[in-house]
Amino acid sequence: MGGDRLFLFGQSISLLGDGLAVLAIPLLVLQLTGNPLLSALAAAPRVIGYLIAGLPAGPLVDRADPWRVLIAADVVRMVVFLLLAVAVAVNGCPVAVILGLACVVGVAGVFFETALAVAVRDLYAGTRLMRANGFLETSGQLSLVLGPAAVGVLVAAAGHQAALLVNAGTFAVSLITVWRTYRGLPDTESGSAASPVDQQRRASPGRGTLGSIGAELRIGVRYLVTSRLVAGITLLQAVTALGLGAETLIPFFARERLGLSAVLVGLAVAGGGVGGALGALLAATAGPRLSPIPACLTGMLLTAAGLTLVSLAPGAIWLALANALLAGSSMVVVVVVRTLRQQVVPRELLGRVTSTARSLVLAAAAAGTALTGLLTGLCGDNPRPVFAGAAVFIAISTVLVWAGVLGRTAHRLNTFDRSDQCAPTSS
Repeated sequence: MGGDRLFLFGQSISLLGDGLAVLAIPLLVLQLTGNPLLSALAAAPRVIGYLIAGLPAGPLVDRADPWRVLIAADVVRMVVFLLLAVAVAVNGCPVAVILGLACVVGVAGVFFETALAVAVRDLYAGTRLMRANGFLETSGQLSLVLGPAAVGVLVAAAGHQAALLVNAGTFAVSLITVWRTYRGLPDTESGSAASPVDQQRRASPGRGTLGSIGAELRIGVRYLVTSRLVAGITLLQAVTALGLGAETLIPFFARERLGLSAVLVGLAVAGGGVGGALGALLAATAGPRLSPIPACLTGMLLTAAGLTLVSLAPGAIWLALANALLAGSSMVVVVVVRTLRQQVVPRELLGRVTSTARSLVLAAAAAGTALTGLLTGLCGDNPRPVFAGAAVFIAISTVLVWAGVLGRTAHRLNTFDRSDQCAPTSS
């Protein structure tokens, strides 16, 4: 197996570990306490991780070799899940310690995701970069479906400890594959000259002992704001996340307004997971042949169409298909934006720009969830108008961002083969 294929295999296993963690830790906390609030906190390590380390992760990754950050993050996550397995065995571990370990996993995951954006750029170029991102997102979407299901089977068959040990094993596989890929890169063997990664790190502005994390972060934020292309695609992603806050109402809508059974509610929600995986796969296969900005804008408009269809859904099948369209089209936007950012942002700023953009998008998603919940209450607990309003918001925002920000840039980016040759235009 080639180094790049080995790397993608390892990351698919790592993403499965993320999917396992979505349910493994909350189930453990729920078993120990029976407290739904504590279980909900245990289910949000990624959000907590970004609140703690989302912004500083970027400058720190840019200072370091991203491959070593990946290795360190995998070691941390593997050790944490081994410790959690031990905690289950001793039957006396305080819940506060388990929640603390869950936060450690979340922070390690933030550093891993930030470094992964840089490492993937180092390993792939041109159309291969788009395909790699599409593969990773496809694996991520499937892990959100398969991971919790696997945890349920493992817990039922062998108990919580087995599920936690399997989770640790997924990060061990990722660690091995990342290490082997890293060792196979040019100029990383012991005793060789400084690698291109080291040379770029030494030459980058704002580094070293004189450059504070805050100053380095401001450099990244300034680039994100002043680069017309990067600011535009980040704004599109934030708008999508804000509008997709309505997506969290789908289970409520299916149960309370459509009167569906628990099985049919699960079917409607699963449609989003399947659609997301298909959308990422479509971006990986067809995306490299498309013009990136129109592809991104089309994904936004199809997302709005999906929300519109959700608002009109009369039953489970319609709702599942609409959710699939909604998730699939939004995933196309995610893959396109990630690839564009990797191709146009200078290598020495990529960690900062990536972590800042993801923190902004996460904040927009949280605001969207809160706002749509509030609006649904004002509509008499009827989310149909909220779905329709979110669709209109995304559609109008897409047109405005195109007209005001991205229209002047799109003609310079014909395909993903050539986009890495086009420096972003500053406003």
